[in-house]
Amino acid sequence: NDCTMSSSKQTFEYVFIPADSSAPVETRTGDKKGGLSDDELVLSAKKCFFEQSGGAKKAEALKGASPEQRHQLADQFREAQKGNPTMQQLSDEQILSFIESSQSNPQCEIMALTVPTKGNNYQAVSLYVSEHGEKRNERACNLLQAVGHRLPEKDNQRTAGIYGDVFCGRCYDNEGGEGEWRRVDFIPQDLDEKSDWMEISKRQGGGGGSGASNVASLTGTMGQIQKQQQEKQQEEDLGYTWEQTEDEVELKLSVSANIKAKDVSIKFARSSLTIKVAGELLVEGATGGNVVVDLSTYTLQDAEEGRELCVIMGKHEEGLTWAHAVKKSS
Repeated sequence: NDCTMSSSKQTFEYVFIPADSSAPVETRTGDKKGGLSDDELVLSAKKCFFEQSGGAKKAEALKGASPEQRHQLADQFREAQKGNPTMQQLSDEQILSFIESSQSNPQCEIMALTVPTKGNNYQAVSLYVSEHGEKRNERACNLLQAVGHRLPEKDNQRTAGIYGDVFCGRCYDNEGGEGEWRRVDFIPQDLDEKSDWMEISKRQGGGGGSGASNVASLTGTMGQIQKQQQEKQQEEDLGYTWEQTEDEVELKLSVSANIKAKDVSIKFARSSLTIKVAGELLVEGATGGNVVVDLSTYTLQDAEEGRELCVIMGKHEEGLTWAHAVKKSS
């Protein structure tokens, strides 16, 4: 588990917290030059967790599977996702492409301990967590609770909490005001419950949790701002509603009850989307981010009034929050 980082000028510090409580917390150093788009902390965490999970070997084994084995794997995935109607509509190759992408690309979950607010000088602290951790990380669990968050529930009958090694770092994030984002040092001493940032997080407007909900994910960190952006766009009478997760954007359009699949024409492109229904252009314009065309699809289903067209776009930059779904062509 060699998760070392190189240091250079204009660096920042962050910490690595092993799941093994007997192992010391380590200080790591990263380069600030990557900014938000190529944040070295995120890249380092993903690389570390990818090596721990054996993701490269799993992806290679999938490529070497026989046609029958690949079909069985797709069916197993559909069974595991039977509550997700969108996944049931995908072909074997679309499902396998999704699996290969998730196995071959390093990933980590980002949990916001504090969100940037005026009360904490727009400084956000986040945990970077493995999706494949086995051992409960007691220090990370204590940290979550210390800033007012409930421990995340697990769906495999394990005790609620955080599992596996984690990284913890801090940033200055005032993109809504000064338009600035930069890394700020976070050192082992900041893990002390009496540290300034923890004390501030417990105050009203301090950016911490209230104890009434689970810790926010990356996409939920600025959830209120995102909701306001979406509501503003929908008020412009675009004819659809939309929402997003870390890896997908979903549009929903109401159409007439007599609309069939043959009446729907959708063109997915890397940076644009066009939707026509019964020859009428309903949506056309640039998307809020780059799209993975092979992971994009749509469904048409009955609704209380008429039918509902649900369009799913796969995000190319996983974790990136889109400011809009589709910007109208001028």
